[in-house]
Amino acid sequence: MSTPFRHAAYFAPALQSQAWALGSQWLGRCAYQSTPLAQPQFKHLSAELFETLTRTPRLYGWHATLKAPFELDVEATPDALVPAFSDLADNTVNAFHLPLKLVEMGDFLALVPAQPSPALQQLAEDCVRGLHALALPLSEAELKRRTGAGLTARQTELLHAWAYPYVMEQFQFHMTLSGSLKNVAPDIKKALKAAAKEWFAPFLEHGLYIDAVTWFAQDQKNGDFRWVERFELGTSKCA
Repeated sequence: MSTPFRHAAYFAPALQSQAWALGSQWLGRCAYQSTPLAQPQFKHLSAELFETLTRTPRLYGWHATLKAPFELDVEATPDALVPAFSDLADNTVNAFHLPLKLVEMGDFLALVPAQPSPALQQLAEDCVRGLHALALPLSEAELKRRTGAGLTARQTELLHAWAYPYVMEQFQFHMTLSGSLKNVAPDIKKALKAAAKEWFAPFLEHGLYIDAVTWFAQDQKNGDFRWVERFELGTSKCA
């Protein structure tokens, strides 16, 4: 296989877990096997409409971003990512529990933390810092394109420092459930929220166990992201 176009550090639940199965089925794709999955069916949502509403997050696979997708620096190789991810997992926080809630985040539906989590913030910061040296810096043209696109002064500063504006204290953990709902009728949004509350009830009741950082890769521009390797955190290694 050729060198992937981009790489990312995600949180993804363990492969054999209910959390992985439910999220992957909702999106209609298993990012580990790189295969489509039959999506669940819900009242007031046709199969075609539900497929459309979930098409955008399907490309990325079931995940929450810890370090946003990046191209490798010209002097780095994918082999360098293995020790980098291993060091991250060994030297960041131990595994921890995260309560979740369902929200409209901007114009899409997502599962987000139900309360602040210092451990989660630290994990995301460590991923950004730990992989930064391997990432290709943004070009001046790309920085100019992204600067001012609704960003605050602090987010612009972070964009220039870390190639992404939503890092450090601006980080927002989210597991995306839909594409943009900006032009979706209110009754459809209501039905989608009801479906998400039903399907993800185990998450909303019990939360998730954040126990690993998973390396995902995108083999070509605009292609699907795939699961590469999962690196367990702290106490999860001996759980």
